[in-house]
Amino acid sequence: MGRRTLVALPRPDGRYDCRLAHWGVDADPITQSRPLGNDWTAAAVLATIDATYDQLVVLDESVRTYAVCWLDPTLSDLDDIVFARTADPDAFRTWWVDRRDEACRALDSEGTDPANARRALLASLRDRTSSVYWPDDASFLRGDR
Repeated sequence: MGRRTLVALPRPDGRYDCRLAHWGVDADPITQSRPLGNDWTAAAVLATIDATYDQLVVLDESVRTYAVCWLDPTLSDLDDIVFARTADPDAFRTWWVDRRDEACRALDSEGTDPANARRALLASLRDRTSSVYWPDDASFLRGDR
């Protein structure tokens, strides 16, 4: 499947047209993706994304990229995610995968409690970026946040 990206294009009526890319996007998210659906609510956009996605791109006046960060160190809950805004998706992805792998190793080899490993992942993420959004908060899809 490879590095799935959901591209959301806001409409004047507050809904979204969505596109899907399988190997990420860079300068031109439209031509690098294919149609997925039209007339989606913000909640529907976020409900579609789980840990199998790499990023969410919102294409309005600018291109805003949000990394999909899987917080579950047991690697079992695909819906345990947050979104982190980033200007450098590739560097952020490398950093995040390293953090997540460290948490998984701590869980396996050191017997770390999954809840503690998850809290450490979230703290690490908040230290790296101040823009962290939960999937039940669609407010970041509107405007330049």
